[in-house]
Amino acid sequence: MTILVLAATARELAALAPHVYSEETAPAEMELVQTPSRIFRNCGTAFFCVTGVGPINAALAAGMSLARLAERGTRPDVVLNAGLAGSYDLNTMPLRTLCLVREEIQPEYGLNDGQSVTAQAFSWPMWKRNEGNKTVFDRISMDDAGCLSESLAAAGDRFTECSSLTVAGVSASFARAEALRDKYHADLENMEGFAVAYACARAAIPCVEIRSVSNKVGPRRQDEKDFSGALKTLGRVLPSLNLA
Repeated sequence: MTILVLAATARELAALAPHVYSEETAPAEMELVQTPSRIFRNCGTAFFCVTGVGPINAALAAGMSLARLAERGTRPDVVLNAGLAGSYDLNTMPLRTLCLVREEIQPEYGLNDGQSVTAQAFSWPMWKRNEGNKTVFDRISMDDAGCLSESLAAAGDRFTECSSLTVAGVSASFARAEALRDKYHADLENMEGFAVAYACARAAIPCVEIRSVSNKVGPRRQDEKDFSGALKTLGRVLPSLNLA
């Protein structure tokens, strides 16, 4: 199995794979690094990349990584995208919950009438593939976990399935957070997930996205955020997938 592991920041990558990297030794942004196979169980080859924060950085880094691997004659069996995310409702998705994203949403693509954006009202889909009649507007399903399907099934309830919404601007007001949640019914808000999932969809490579809840979306009290705890929880991802 060949796996490409993506994280937005060096801190998230170090938390995800502390036996591989520290924050100081993590790759530079958009640098693709191969690690020895012995680092991961059940994995022939592993590659790591820190994408940088935000959907533009994530799309660029994911596309560049896949292109660089293709130049080497390598095609990953799966892409694992992991990091932190905010929860729209801490009652249903509490702090430090490990979430398996089954759908990514892009709320900023489509026809903007000054109050909201409607993707299907726009004349052009983001992408249309003739084979299989696959059309992407503002949502991408992530049901195919590829070679990690059995590991996810064996992990049982260690991951909570959810949908996540990707933004370029973090919601910093109650009105913004409520409007997005009411329109899209997403559980989480992040800044890279849709971009990575989209790059994988274009390349027909399974994408697995796992997020650790670090904060409430929008304004939050001190007890509605725990970034250090959420980072520590990321360290359970690879063991839960029988990779470390």
